[in-house]
Amino acid sequence: MNSTGTTYKSTGYVARLDGTGWSTLDAKGIWRPNGPDGAHEISFGFHRDEYVLENPTYNSTVWYETPATGNGSLYTDGAGKTETYAGWAQEAWKIFPTLKLTVGGRVEGWSAFDGYNLAGTTAATQPREGATNFSPKAQIAWQPVANVTTALSFGQAYRYPTVSELYQIVSTGPVYSIPNANLRPEKDIQFEWATEYKQGDNRVRLSLWQEDTTDAIIQQTNQLPNYSVPVSTWQNVSAIRLRGVELVAEKKNVILPGIDLSNSVTYVDSDILSDPQFKSTAGTTATGKRVPYVPDWRDTVQAVYRATDELSFSLAARYSGKMFSTLDNTDTVSHVMGAFDRFFVVDTHVHYQVASYLAADVGVDNLFNEKYFEYHPFPGRTYIASAKLKF
Repeated sequence: MNSTGTTYKSTGYVARLDGTGWSTLDAKGIWRPNGPDGAHEISFGFHRDEYVLENPTYNSTVWYETPATGNGSLYTDGAGKTETYAGWAQEAWKIFPTLKLTVGGRVEGWSAFDGYNLAGTTAATQPREGATNFSPKAQIAWQPVANVTTALSFGQAYRYPTVSELYQIVSTGPVYSIPNANLRPEKDIQFEWATEYKQGDNRVRLSLWQEDTTDAIIQQTNQLPNYSVPVSTWQNVSAIRLRGVELVAEKKNVILPGIDLSNSVTYVDSDILSDPQFKSTAGTTATGKRVPYVPDWRDTVQAVYRATDELSFSLAARYSGKMFSTLDNTDTVSHVMGAFDRFFVVDTHVHYQVASYLAADVGVDNLFNEKYFEYHPFPGRTYIASAKLKF
């Protein structure tokens, strides 16, 4: 619907997604040449997926009473397909009872084709894109003492552009989102060292990790030259790096039987190492800034009290640090549309198993009515009640 000030017009648009969808196929096999408890386990598999976009948007003379194709004229159009074929294999070798080596690899062939875009009177048949890649992985895991395992892992992976990132045109309020049919696959190289102590149902896990990504696919909104409204588009960022530490702890029957505690806290140091293609009308730069949509801190604490086999109470607290949505980190104003605020939210729930076939839940999300935005305003205090009937 179009509007000017407080005067609403009857004109608008009709967006269609008929024919849009996807199909996937996965097959997996496992071979244990020395039996179930043998030293070797070889697994292998095949993957195929296809994604199809058909997204015409029609002009409409009267938006609230219009046929499926509006007045018959197109406002925008986006169409295209992506397809991926992949094969993988992995060998898990127990060198010793306390030492295990896992190595593997994945070969992928990706293509994007039949791309077409129309905006106003400008139409474009998009070029065919494709890539063939090999991704290795390896892990060495060692159990130095009982209940303790430490592992060093390496992995490489490719993330291919989605059909909507390549071809879909969307108008959301004052922001005009345009695709980028020339996106390149992003390449990730990851390292992790993790140590876990586990005894019964209690465990503590500490991991240190680093992820280096080239040609990272990130959405960015800017006020670009020759555009009267903000424009959001997908682009490749030359190089980014994420370094982090994560601590996970779970303990059962704390203080009293039936009380379980868990906590997961993560810190991420994110950095845009290089982005020479970034353009800003304000003259700002993206290099050296934090990676968009990645908070520095995240923490989730949960307590569960199982009063009986049928009745349990839970209390959870969630914290997320500041995120930016711009590559140059200029979106510093909080509590406005488009902002990504820090937040601390507490939820509480009660679960009662009435019978083997019937369960009931009641609770309150955002107990203290925290006001925050994650692009749009998130719900305040919310009361929840539900019942599940299983036959």
